[in-house]
Amino acid sequence: MSELLRSFRHELHAHPELAHAEHATADRVVAFMQQFNPTEIVTGIAGTGVVVTFDSGVEGPRMLFRCELDALPIVETGVDGYASVDAGVSHKCGHDGHMAMIAGLGEALAARPLERGVVHLLFQPAEETGTGAAAVLNDHAFDRFTPDFAVAIHNMPGFPMHAMVVKSGSITAAVRSVVIRFTGRVAHASEPEKGENPSFAVADLLRDANALVVADQLDPHFRLVTPVHVSVGSVAYGVAAGDGEVHFTIRSASNEGLSNLQAEITAIAEQLATRDGLTVEIDIVEDFYANINDPEVTDRVRRAAETCGHEIITPDVGMRAGEDFGLFTERFPCCLVLLGAGEDHLPIHNAAYDFPDELIATGVELFEQIIRDAEDNFETTLRTHMS
Repeated sequence: MSELLRSFRHELHAHPELAHAEHATADRVVAFMQQFNPTEIVTGIAGTGVVVTFDSGVEGPRMLFRCELDALPIVETGVDGYASVDAGVSHKCGHDGHMAMIAGLGEALAARPLERGVVHLLFQPAEETGTGAAAVLNDHAFDRFTPDFAVAIHNMPGFPMHAMVVKSGSITAAVRSVVIRFTGRVAHASEPEKGENPSFAVADLLRDANALVVADQLDPHFRLVTPVHVSVGSVAYGVAAGDGEVHFTIRSASNEGLSNLQAEITAIAEQLATRDGLTVEIDIVEDFYANINDPEVTDRVRRAAETCGHEIITPDVGMRAGEDFGLFTERFPCCLVLLGAGEDHLPIHNAAYDFPDELIATGVELFEQIIRDAEDNFETTLRTHMS
């Protein structure tokens, strides 16, 4: 693997930034990519996003490869030599490695230029909050980069190193974080009947929402409801609570299933509020569309992985986690590939997790093979059409 890419990954790792604040990260990306003389570099997409374009000038496939700029609000442990300089922020999902892969693809395209078509390399902001993809796609500056297909990689501990986890259809769940706030009326603890206490609505909501769970991922109605935070009133023993809230993360294999699940939880909350004389307010704070891999693009990825000689794993079900690339799969034919980071590797979002450097070359190789196959297939299709 290129020492240049390894050093770049370590530099990114040492200087992480949170969602929508990736200004210095974007600057580092631009400075690094300029050495490969791309056709164009566009900055400021959705605030901090960067698109680096390599255009052959010859009719051909329009391809987009995407990675993520942002890090997590996690205090890092266990990384020596290039640890985060910000004690409260760190790259614990491997986005630094994903950026190095996409940068490496730029290096490969500089070494062997495209014969036909155009490649856009997207460095997307704010994946971790589920807001970056929407911000990019809603930015009119991105409109001219519309691809024929798009591909992204996410490293995944728990699978063999370098294995390609490739699956048509749902590869990650649709995930939403929901906050439900009940407001009643405070009363003296000795006279609770003079107030409206949300404690019972909160308790019943937790129980009734849990009854909606279908935990078996092989079940077509799979859905999870996970309480992540609960609060009622305050620590004041003479006061009967007048407010309470519940934070859920909910998930389903499909976007439709997630919408149905939220509708059911909303109906329960509203019924409980009516029963107990409360008002209820419901907010969505994070939203991840399911990644629905297009069959044809998935076949492209599978063929490229076979050519590269990597182990291919086709799971029966996708991940229960969400990934912000899902909104791209709603707009364009796409494939999200999970790249094995080692069966015993620490999980992502763990404070001591670090991206395995040896995966950079694997990702670059797969991306470049997808491009070369698309060039060849486009030429074959063109010849067939002309004949």
